[in-house]
Amino acid sequence: MQTTRPCPQKTGTRLGRTSRNRRAFRLSIIATACLLVSAAHAQTAGSTSGNMSGSTSTDPNAQQTLPAVQVAGEREAETATSPVQGYVAKRSATGTKTDTPIIETPQSISVITADQIQAQAAQTVGQALRYSPGVIGEQFGGLDTTVDYYVVRGFPNQFPFIDGLSTEPFFTLLAPAVDPYGLERIDVLRGPSSVLYGQNIPGGMINLVTKRPTDVPFHEVSFGVGNYGTVDGRFDMGGPLSKDGTVLYRLTGDASTGGSQVDYQTDKRFFIAPAITWKPSADTTFTLLSHFSYRNSSNPTVDLPATGTLYPGPNGAKISTSLFDGEPNFNEVRRTEAAIGYEFEHRFNEIVTVRQNLRYTHVNLDKDVVGNAGLEDDLMTMDRYAFDAKASSDVFTVDNQAQFKFATGPLQHTALVGVDYVHSIDRWAENDATDVPSLNLYNPVYGGPITLGGVDYSVEHHLDQVGVYAQDQIRFGKLVATLGVRQDWASTDEFDRIAGVTDQSNSEKRFTYRAGLVYLFDSGIAPYVSYATSFQPGLGTTFDGSALKPTTGQSVEVGVKYQPPGQKSFAMLSLYNTLQKNVTEPDFDHPDGNFVVQTGAQRVKGIELSGVADLGAGLSMTAAYTYMDGTITQSDQGYTGNQAANVPHNMASLWLDKTFQQGWYKGFGIGAGVRYIGPQYGDQANDVKMPSVTLVDAAVHYDIDHWKFSINAQNLFDRVYVNCQSTNYCAYGLRRSVLGRATYQW
Repeated sequence: MQTTRPCPQKTGTRLGRTSRNRRAFRLSIIATACLLVSAAHAQTAGSTSGNMSGSTSTDPNAQQTLPAVQVAGEREAETATSPVQGYVAKRSATGTKTDTPIIETPQSISVITADQIQAQAAQTVGQALRYSPGVIGEQFGGLDTTVDYYVVRGFPNQFPFIDGLSTEPFFTLLAPAVDPYGLERIDVLRGPSSVLYGQNIPGGMINLVTKRPTDVPFHEVSFGVGNYGTVDGRFDMGGPLSKDGTVLYRLTGDASTGGSQVDYQTDKRFFIAPAITWKPSADTTFTLLSHFSYRNSSNPTVDLPATGTLYPGPNGAKISTSLFDGEPNFNEVRRTEAAIGYEFEHRFNEIVTVRQNLRYTHVNLDKDVVGNAGLEDDLMTMDRYAFDAKASSDVFTVDNQAQFKFATGPLQHTALVGVDYVHSIDRWAENDATDVPSLNLYNPVYGGPITLGGVDYSVEHHLDQVGVYAQDQIRFGKLVATLGVRQDWASTDEFDRIAGVTDQSNSEKRFTYRAGLVYLFDSGIAPYVSYATSFQPGLGTTFDGSALKPTTGQSVEVGVKYQPPGQKSFAMLSLYNTLQKNVTEPDFDHPDGNFVVQTGAQRVKGIELSGVADLGAGLSMTAAYTYMDGTITQSDQGYTGNQAANVPHNMASLWLDKTFQQGWYKGFGIGAGVRYIGPQYGDQANDVKMPSVTLVDAAVHYDIDHWKFSINAQNLFDRVYVNCQSTNYCAYGLRRSVLGRATYQW
């Protein structure tokens, strides 16, 4: 009998506390002071020399030079965080930490706007990522919505950034699960991003940009109902709080309750996000961002055996998609999350702008779970484990930046120097069961006694990390170069609260860099090339006691972007070759899910072709095709040459939405989408192969006066499919779901 117990999950790359923590914190403070001194010096210089570049722009965020597709002298109204009308965004700060036209960034970037999220009725970040190239937004089939799991260019990444700041906890279940209704946009940056953000995977990163106050008053309330008993209500409102417009507000809220395709599965959620902006002058902006969320959910069934789901069970039988493999009166996840922070920006003059972005997040988790501990010899009865866990995390993140715009002869510079600091503490205490009844998967009987044996696992993980980075965006005519370097110092430890001792401690430092070129043709075509590196510190051990090594990555990428002048459309073709060494994955094959396996090295080569357009006459479109070739190039476990897990060779998607603009059917609209994911392996051993799946989504909507009515169907034809991560960790994908919504705006 094979056993597995996947919770709590570790990634093997988290960081903690050592004697160097105080030095790391002091370095952060000293670097911040240095930035301010440099900014003050540059302000003095700027007051005597004026604008060295000759630019007359008054936008503190905008690039000094205009993109080729913009009319000279025209000031772009859109910013990297502002609302976007339609599907096509032109600017992003995720790839550079400066407000930069996407066409000038030498990496692949996609933006999923709030309008697209609403049109597709995405209820999770994973669902919103379904139509983005190179991304699997629902790694475990989408049934588990307590944490957002996704894979970028073949590399798993479970932790999104929020407003450019890290959210990374040690334990997966403490990672944020953000309500997409609270987002203005989702930026997908593909390729290594460590040079600006520190530890990260080489596949890319997901940056969630939250809604901010606006200077235009608006109000929206909405009510939705769907299958499985889903009911939700939401509101979004904002505008000026003061007559002179110096104080703005935004208040977004969402509450829902419902079930799922799984018996006994319930989910109750509440989310609210207040935000206030203070603009005492045209050069200074302070925005307070906060949110609070509460969730009470039964634990989703995502750990079924492959026998009976992916493969036929006894006598060819299949386990029902509605089967609940836990205990109805035991399984429960209660989670609260509170975060507060701010974004501060001050422009001293045309040359110098300083920024500080800060956030503190606290998470509490109480999780009672019964799950799969292995299939018995009859292939019908599943042994089960159970535990009660109480966990919490505190994460403090601050990013200090100083931006300088100047010219050296014919070269126009946007230089950025910064220092960021992350401090986090994660706690986990677990009470494991000594006796759990087994379950017949084809004739389940619930209600057996569960005996807890007392707390047998209680740890704290601490992290302190400081990164110092520098970047220069250099423009010479139509050629734009982006160069960046970074040095990180990280200290970590794992404290055993039962034994009262520190089991592991570590300190690491790592240098990363990036270089890229873009050429901007007048036609809107922009070929580019880039090279970048990444890293993730290693902490922890494998099942056999071997220490984890730091994970490093490197990637070369070439491509071409196309933004036709005067049109709201954007197309992109990218070719890349990414190598990651010392790859880690959760070890599902051992009872204690705290271990990971380190597979050696993995290479993914791929091609991405994507396009997004607002074509006029109420027609919007997004399309994507991805080819990936993922190979394990080095493995101590004998997997060399195998296909990398979660890397299908082919993926494709297309979404079209049409709203009629005239006639008796004015305001009526329809939308339809198709998503294809090719065959893929769920494990490094290539023992579990999942077939391809094609899914269809559809929408009908009608706008009249202040009202909007919509009906969205996901997986319209109710295709049953399975996602597996091992022979004992499989989940059915989301079956057909229908959501109707009425929205009133004024």
